[in-house]
Amino acid sequence: MPELGSRELLALWEAGSTQDPVRRAVTLLAAARGGPAAEAATVDVGTRDVLLAGLFRQVAGDQAPACADCPGCGVVLDVPVDVAAVAALPVHGPGERLSVLVDGAEVPFRLPTTADLIALGGRPPDQARAALLAACLGTEPEAARGAEAEAAVETAMEQAAPGGAIDLQVACPACGLDSSLPLDVPALLWAEIEAQASALMRDVHALAATYGWTEADVLDLSPRRRAIYLDLAG
Repeated sequence: MPELGSRELLALWEAGSTQDPVRRAVTLLAAARGGPAAEAATVDVGTRDVLLAGLFRQVAGDQAPACADCPGCGVVLDVPVDVAAVAALPVHGPGERLSVLVDGAEVPFRLPTTADLIALGGRPPDQARAALLAACLGTEPEAARGAEAEAAVETAMEQAAPGGAIDLQVACPACGLDSSLPLDVPALLWAEIEAQASALMRDVHALAATYGWTEADVLDLSPRRRAIYLDLAG
């Protein structure tokens, strides 16, 4: 995984700040893999989120302090995320073909990619599900497969790429409700990128105002030296 220094982090923030969440996930993955966005879009969603968890570990460590609203009472809950565990989940190569047995017959499929999600556009959920499944099976959305076969393929997808379907088990101390909340790895990583980019720009502003340095001058400093100069600048 390429090193993400201060310059690269700011460039990544600038590129992603104008994108919708799905396309932003591609931009983040391209940074994590070190390749073009077009190739990153062909990585399956589960593998994408595992690799993005690896990028999170690089910029912020193994644990992420997240929060969510309780579905029962609305209280904000602290939800710590074990990012290292997510980063250790299995990954697959782009276009890898898998299969599942349904009534003794082998049903081949591939895993859904971010490119598939982009292609869905603003379709209603039922149409989007049918189109996504058809793309992964290599058939037309109208092709008859049967509910049992569709359920078997979707289950096999989740088992093969668990990184794309992670739920966090949360107990609310206020109302006692136990709930299962989906983990959005790209959103978690983006929140960290935004926070660090904001901190970097504040550092640049403070040191440029004090010493007349350029942004490049400030970003070239190591984090330790930058912190010392910030302390001296008050």
